[in-house]
Amino acid sequence: MDWYAHTLPNRAKADWEPLRKHLELVAQTAHGFGAHLIADGSAAAFARTLGLLHDAGKYAQAFQDYLSTLKGKRRRVDHSSAGAVYALERYKDHAGWMLAYAVAGHHAGLPDGGGGETGSLRHRIMASPSAAAARAGFMAEIAPLLPDRLPPVTLRDGFQASLFVRMLFSCLTDADALATEGFSDPETAAERGHAPDLDTLGAALDLYLTGKMEAAKAQGDSSVNRIREEVLEHCRAAAAKPPGVFSLAVPTGGGKTLSSLAFALSHVRHHRERGLRRVIYVIPYLSIIEQTAQEFRDRVFGGLPGAVVEHHCAYRPPQDENGKDAEEGNGSDRHKLAAENWDAPVIVTTAVQFFESFFAGRPSRCRKLHNVAGSVIVLDEAQLLPVPHLRPCLAVLRELVECYGCTVLLCTATQPALGKDQPLDFGLPDITPIVQKPERLHKAMRRVRVEHVGPLDDAALVGHLSEAPQALCVVDTRPHAADLFRLLKQSGVEGVRHLSAAMCAEHRSAVLDAIREDLKHKRPCRVVSTQLVEAGVDVSFPLVMRAMAGLDSVAQSAGRCNRNGELGEGARGAVLVFDTDRALKLADLNRRRDKAREVLYDRDWDEALDPAVLESYFRALYAAGGKGRNSDGSDPFDVCGAWAAFGRAGRIEALPFREVSERFRVIDDDQLAVITPYTEAACGWAAALRMAERPAALARKLQRHTVSLPRSRALRLLAAGTVQAVGPDKQFLVLADKGAYDDELGLTARDPRDRSEDENIL
Repeated sequence: MDWYAHTLPNRAKADWEPLRKHLELVAQTAHGFGAHLIADGSAAAFARTLGLLHDAGKYAQAFQDYLSTLKGKRRRVDHSSAGAVYALERYKDHAGWMLAYAVAGHHAGLPDGGGGETGSLRHRIMASPSAAAARAGFMAEIAPLLPDRLPPVTLRDGFQASLFVRMLFSCLTDADALATEGFSDPETAAERGHAPDLDTLGAALDLYLTGKMEAAKAQGDSSVNRIREEVLEHCRAAAAKPPGVFSLAVPTGGGKTLSSLAFALSHVRHHRERGLRRVIYVIPYLSIIEQTAQEFRDRVFGGLPGAVVEHHCAYRPPQDENGKDAEEGNGSDRHKLAAENWDAPVIVTTAVQFFESFFAGRPSRCRKLHNVAGSVIVLDEAQLLPVPHLRPCLAVLRELVECYGCTVLLCTATQPALGKDQPLDFGLPDITPIVQKPERLHKAMRRVRVEHVGPLDDAALVGHLSEAPQALCVVDTRPHAADLFRLLKQSGVEGVRHLSAAMCAEHRSAVLDAIREDLKHKRPCRVVSTQLVEAGVDVSFPLVMRAMAGLDSVAQSAGRCNRNGELGEGARGAVLVFDTDRALKLADLNRRRDKAREVLYDRDWDEALDPAVLESYFRALYAAGGKGRNSDGSDPFDVCGAWAAFGRAGRIEALPFREVSERFRVIDDDQLAVITPYTEAACGWAAALRMAERPAALARKLQRHTVSLPRSRALRLLAAGTVQAVGPDKQFLVLADKGAYDDELGLTARDPRDRSEDENIL
């Protein structure tokens, strides 16, 4: 009998894909992916075995009948459970369970091991009718190809075991997706790859850095330029050191973004024989990821298509004159394809995307993970690693370095105490600083003075901002920022602008461009913003005002003041920290404010940015978190219980993959995205979305035109008719009342009950 894996409508049976051919192709591809996972290559045998097992259930006659039913609705046939059954039958030790998780989940997602509850791996194995139905065909064609035994794997605990399973799962799901695409859509498959090699990228970066330094010198020698050149030299020298964990603590404006890229790319090239092969740049906020990716893609590697993949929820590739995605200039969407599995030499992504993927269960989220192995992972603004998830995030980084051939670079303007026992007993061991004695750099680049000015109400804030031709004021909440903006406008001062996440990404980008033009041409420019402006946004003001916050936030706001030494050699900008009764009162923010006051109790506030003071602040902050449990009993460093859940599992057959994937969120995801009509193009796309049967392409185009709202607020606006649900499954929310989106403030719609400040702080 002939057995088939896939067919397509209107294809003769002779053109269907033979099942054995598909299984062998997936096994071969997965084997190649697995070979990169760990140094001894043992994962390759597991990955190849998964490829042979994953579609074993398709040898059941019911599935073959399913393929033959080309008309009408087809009843789905479980073809994933059979391979899990065969894995456990053939491999009696832990290997069988590791294979079974990945095979059973390669379509629906990694299951919990569990007991007999519906959906658990154990239940699926016990209740699988396809295992018996497919056995004869599978045993005849595939069983002889399976290895008798698999290499022994020593797993220290449940967390380490879960990551190994998830990495194998990634090898399988990516190999399966690529093989299926090759059969069903060979034109798309041919668009993959085509990225420049590492040496070409290294030469492009060197050329760009040389040109940048020469241009800076042409404008005159300065201490800032000398320090940037020194930092770059340190990074290039450190690149030859063995892979591990590094830190780059450089004051804001010291050129750490490009210097860290130089380290990462040079480090990959130095250690190619060890399996290093790409750079992954992890950035905390969407507000800065776009400017970083644009600089890498358009300026550093300009003219090298495929060099950089920008992967986050708000990214939409540039379009050609016909409205088609034209990342590569030829109408094809190679960027989207590379984002599916991170098959590119340089990846720029968010901390949310990166860390949540390591606790996800869906194939689409896990597919890229095997390509993280052998990477240099640059954590930009490492001090912003989320404290409530610090334990599982650091555990992932530690495993990637110790087991999967990665190097981690903690890149920061401050000094987060992330080393082991400093004071975190789960911190990262053996961190190598690239720049020794960062306090020397801080003194040389001291471009601001910090002062605590006590309580200021809104009228006083407006007075300060009105007197300064160019100033930035950073507050905690959207309502506070909007109110200050309105007061400034009413006062009649010029150049007033607003920034918050109440504005869609397209809107924020336009305002930032306008702000930079105002600053460049010395025009009046008073900006009121939430903290989204802090982390790496390339703007520079002579005066910055910051609502009282943790020293990490104060340092980030200070980085927007006299950033490039514009006030002249030796001159310092002013950073004024003020108290306000409109501060957002969340436990974590309160703890940070308290620790800032505690550390600076007997110090001058002008010492707030000294490296030793910042390190003391982080030590105090982390030590406070480690003293006990939260009020709800959760671990302050693992509030979702992701690390603890795998630790409690105890047995390989009880790993809670689905439970953890549903609970682990780097940020509170109880938000809904509302599509806003910021541009005429967005209005047209939103209108088309109402009638689209296949809305995915339109939804991608509208990602930069969305605003996230707390679920409760979004639902109230939906009930009031301000927002409407559209799409074939009513899955998209569109702002129906165009008057509710202000050209300066963004989404201003508010329900009468919504009077509090408890909104998204951005």
